[in-house]
Amino acid sequence: MQPRQSFVHASTTLPGLELRADRSTRSAHADASCVGRGEGDQRTRSNRVSVTGKALISKTRSDSMAGCRRKARTRAAAAALASSLLLRARQSTGFSPPPPAGVRRRLRGASASRLSPPRTTTALSSIGGSADAALIDADASDDEPCLAGENVVASCEVERLRPTRTAPTGTQSRWSASINLGKCICGAGSFALPHVFLEEGALGGALAMTTCAYLAATTMKSINDSRMLAGEDDPTKVPPTSYVELTAASLGEGASKVVFALTLAASLGVCSTYVVFVGQTLASLSADALSNNAVHAVAPDVDERAWEIVTAATVLPLSLVRNYGIFAFTSALGVTAVLGGILVTLAYGVLVDPGGGAAEALSAVSQLKLWPDSFSDAFGGSFGTIAYLFCVNFLTFPIINSMKDPRNDYDEAVSSAVSVVWTVNVIFAIVCLGFYGADTQDLVLANLDNGPYLSALKILLCVDLLFTFPVVFSSGRQILENALLSGSQISDDKDDLSLAASRAAVTGGGVAVCFGLSQVGGFGVVANLVGGVAQGTLAFIIPPAIAIALSRRRSDGAFDSSEVPQWLIGGFGVAVVSSVTYFTLVESLR
Repeated sequence: MQPRQSFVHASTTLPGLELRADRSTRSAHADASCVGRGEGDQRTRSNRVSVTGKALISKTRSDSMAGCRRKARTRAAAAALASSLLLRARQSTGFSPPPPAGVRRRLRGASASRLSPPRTTTALSSIGGSADAALIDADASDDEPCLAGENVVASCEVERLRPTRTAPTGTQSRWSASINLGKCICGAGSFALPHVFLEEGALGGALAMTTCAYLAATTMKSINDSRMLAGEDDPTKVPPTSYVELTAASLGEGASKVVFALTLAASLGVCSTYVVFVGQTLASLSADALSNNAVHAVAPDVDERAWEIVTAATVLPLSLVRNYGIFAFTSALGVTAVLGGILVTLAYGVLVDPGGGAAEALSAVSQLKLWPDSFSDAFGGSFGTIAYLFCVNFLTFPIINSMKDPRNDYDEAVSSAVSVVWTVNVIFAIVCLGFYGADTQDLVLANLDNGPYLSALKILLCVDLLFTFPVVFSSGRQILENALLSGSQISDDKDDLSLAASRAAVTGGGVAVCFGLSQVGGFGVVANLVGGVAQGTLAFIIPPAIAIALSRRRSDGAFDSSEVPQWLIGGFGVAVVSSVTYFTLVESLR
């Protein structure tokens, strides 16, 4: 049985020259094996020097029994000398080839700092491709000449680098992502759009919705582009997987905290609109004695605030649930309820009130005012409701992370979703405004009768929002828990009474904040505030700032003409946020 040998290859590359020395070492048993081999034992050694790709192979030498030990020592000394010369040649040229994937040499000790070049990682330089790669031992970690001793280094170690991280691979196709994005956009806010068009006029409302939809789609695409650019800066890291992480990588920790707070505000703000929607809808049913609907029969003449208190008390225990799988059915329920509500509202206007068929509806639309009476009031008082509908940028990262190929498919998914939602909602808002004119309510559902079928549809919408509340609230609750509870409490595997009580207190506080925001005004007022301030900042200000920061980083601080659209979008966002904030403050002081 032949003794185990290990081959270590030392190499360096000079202009037009490749030089490689093979060094063979043996254990203590290897010396004894020279005696036990017998007269017929022969060993083959090949010392190779390749110059400009041409290999000269030395002749095969047969080692006899008597000279085995002497020749072994000679070869070891020659290998040591060759390795030392190679290192010195590399140092004199200042050349330091890169390490092979996943392997790095760590040189330690005073002698290492004395003789090693500034960059202490060396590697096998391959010009010959696969032929050279075949010379590497299967478990070789000695990728460079490393001699433990005073002349080179104090010790030789192999440190395995952490493998390059790869982005998580999702399963959603472009169409699946487009449908999910459409679900995020199209919701309860659609039923407030007819009143927005009443304030802004038919053409004014259509122009405002077109502008908001286009800019929201542009910034959603910009977020994905910035996400990929931020990931290219460090190939060992995956692209950012959250809005906060992307902001931290591009704008710094301070800006990421602002996004953190705005995401919390958007999450709790959207949930507060759910409370308002349910309260207004159930209050209208409760007050209608003529229709004799189910809500009036059970709880007659209950005012809106009381229903909002009941709603908050109902969603509180639901928000304590941490397994969101039980709420999965709300996805299909929500789509059915919203689309059903839109279709039933249109059918009711065409056939019942005001009736007259489609021709009458189109004739009524032609009589509508085209532009708002006051651009400042319309912009500050209702544009935020449109932003509430389309500016779902803070909800897009889960969709991006779930896609198979977000780099190539996400932009098309955004365009498809926004285009379809824009078309449906513009038609819905204009036609409903033609039906009810100046009597259009804050929520157009209030213009409908409360008969058995219509009241059932309204109740279905309320039930959908009750079960959607915990899912949307979860992001805000997580932010609150991370901020208010200690790390040991959150990471504790034992869900003891103290931790459960702390989480319940945080959840209760979050629901209380949602209830407090719901008292600002009706659905349109709250949606305008949430959409115009929190969602508007996350959609129209932060994405352009991220894109500009990454552009300056790649151009070493120089201005680039591609930044101009980003500056324009950011300026538009500042105008939206400031005007909505001003309008809300003025209205609250009246």
